[in-house]
Amino acid sequence: MKLTAVIPTLNEETDLPRTLKSLKFANEILVIDSGSTDQTVTIAKKFGCKVLHHQFKNFADTRNFADKNATNNWILSLEADVVVTNELAQEISHLSETPSVYKIGRINIIWDKPILHTDWGPKDDNHVRLYHRSLGSWHNQVHEQFIARINPKQLKNYLWHYNYQTVSEFIHKINSYSDLEVKKRKQRGQKFSYFQLFWEPATDFLKRFFYKLGFLDGLHGFFLSCLQAIYYLVVNIKLNAL
Repeated sequence: MKLTAVIPTLNEETDLPRTLKSLKFANEILVIDSGSTDQTVTIAKKFGCKVLHHQFKNFADTRNFADKNATNNWILSLEADVVVTNELAQEISHLSETPSVYKIGRINIIWDKPILHTDWGPKDDNHVRLYHRSLGSWHNQVHEQFIARINPKQLKNYLWHYNYQTVSEFIHKINSYSDLEVKKRKQRGQKFSYFQLFWEPATDFLKRFFYKLGFLDGLHGFFLSCLQAIYYLVVNIKLNAL
């Protein structure tokens, strides 16, 4: 298959080179930049990427814009901090050209440790990331998803996602993602509820730390469960305050 790898960017000069080095097998690398002020665009061009500038509205809009502007019909939709392993690259290169849709799991590396549970493991972080663009499109503003018209297949090898390096970075994402989630809830007409204020954080912690076996990830699993619970607490507080 002739493949376009898509990467949305905004100030990704630190992580982007590692990702681009892992994409040598792609026929085209399309970088959609939303106004980087660092060396992101310069780095992308140095690696021979096609760079398009697109004002950020939401993640689904950015990825749909990329798919429309890709040279090839096959799309590998990634982030700037993801690495395609040699095993995954070989698996992709041996796939049939027949239009289809594939899920690819990710191993998240958070605070220098691979997280295999806590709802962050490759079995949970497992979504459509390789597809023929004729078979669907992206939806949702925050946690965007490719909605396909056929049932997706599963690739056996994983992506490596060099996710949060510091707690401060995680907290920063909590702030930005919670703003988008509040906007989405208000568009649905959802209002502040004291029940949700306590229920959502508590149930999310219990799900991640116990049901999703977060305790097997040690202190990392406990801290991630706590911080994700705080995300839902922040969402509900903002829903009341904004």
